[in-house]
Amino acid sequence: MKAIIILFATAMVVLFTGISGKRTWLLPLSVLGLLAAFASLVVDAQIPVISYGGMVRFDGFGLAYSGLTVVAATLIFVLSGYFYRGLKDTLADHYGLLLFSMTGALCMFSFEHMVMLFLGIEILSIPLYVMAGSRMDDLRSSEAALKYFLMGAFATGILLFGITLVYGATGAFEITQIQQALDVKKVYSMPLFNTGLLLIIVGLSFKVSAAPFHFWSPDVYEGSPTLVTAFMATVVKTAGFGAFYKLFVMGFGPETPYWSMTIAVLAALTMTVGNLSALRQKSMKRMMAYSSISHAGYLMMGLLSGAAGSKGLFLYLVAYVMATIAVFSVFMLVNKDDDIAGGHFSAFSGIGKSNPVAAFILALSMLSLAGIPITAGFFGKFFLFTGAFTNFPWLVGVAVINSAISIYYYFRVIVEMYFNEVADPEKFVIPNTYRLVMLLAALTLIGLAFVPEQVLALVP
Repeated sequence: MKAIIILFATAMVVLFTGISGKRTWLLPLSVLGLLAAFASLVVDAQIPVISYGGMVRFDGFGLAYSGLTVVAATLIFVLSGYFYRGLKDTLADHYGLLLFSMTGALCMFSFEHMVMLFLGIEILSIPLYVMAGSRMDDLRSSEAALKYFLMGAFATGILLFGITLVYGATGAFEITQIQQALDVKKVYSMPLFNTGLLLIIVGLSFKVSAAPFHFWSPDVYEGSPTLVTAFMATVVKTAGFGAFYKLFVMGFGPETPYWSMTIAVLAALTMTVGNLSALRQKSMKRMMAYSSISHAGYLMMGLLSGAAGSKGLFLYLVAYVMATIAVFSVFMLVNKDDDIAGGHFSAFSGIGKSNPVAAFILALSMLSLAGIPITAGFFGKFFLFTGAFTNFPWLVGVAVINSAISIYYYFRVIVEMYFNEVADPEKFVIPNTYRLVMLLAALTLIGLAFVPEQVLALVP
């Protein structure tokens, strides 16, 4: 709870600091607030469970996922100093909105009451509707904001309708009371409850861009500023799956046989649609959008392993988040003016020679996202696949085939960097902040490949 308060207070301080005109203080204040929130999570980890009036509950699961989200947001904020170097009067608004969105993400990991889940989703989403359309001189940015807002509004309505039906069947909004109703009243046999469950799956599937509710994602990812896209692909994805896991495995666990097949079918459809669509992309951001969709399919497999799936899901998210941040950090350097038309794969041509360090980190990240053996992504997939194999061996087969398909489009970037020569490759200057983020991401990916058990130990 202290982390949520710290982030909210930091956002308010950043906004008022921007009004005072002291723009050079904005980034240090934001990063300091994020670090303070992370420190409070570390302190809270010494206490088994922290509950506040049946609305919010911080346990080992919530603290671990909150910590990952805060680390990802901190790295993105560090990148923002260079990315937002041309902003003046609106800089405080950008930082404030991202920090407000972070408070919503933490609510989605710690909710104990359905109302807090709804509030967390809305607090996370509403600032991003604004951020997606923050490039007011670009029509595609406005289109991204409008699509994101409209689809988000419909998804929220469906989610609320589902929560209403679950309440009608169980008479409860709190997760623990819903569990008791599932055990005592056997409400999982009621059409009212199962319909509500299905509507909740639809609402949350939109948030994690799972097929067939993914159609907004490519246009929003492409039209939004690249830094905001990186935030969506990492922080929002992690928050969505944290809420998904907590609600269905911890809350609706007794009813697993009734929803597991639905999730399995969605997972297979999502990874297949994401990978096959990514094969045809020529834009880097659209490719990463479909890549994010395919990874949502793999991550949904973590919901099918019950309580044992939490560790594999967390390991996979750490590998995915770090690799994605590294990819976008290099892409932001290559596509200097954040031009949508300049986001073609050819922008990476020749950087294997002109910028070998950036090329190596990008190649390492792509290999991890593809799940090539001995990379961090491989171990993440290994734990997810083995967890789901007992009950859904066919789904693991589909996932393995899709992983093989994904190698093609991830290797397109690597081939472009090292084998497609240009007459005079441009050697771009890497700011120190980008060097720091890229180095931390690369070291994390390398470390995960050798000691994944250290990360698994963080989640109960």
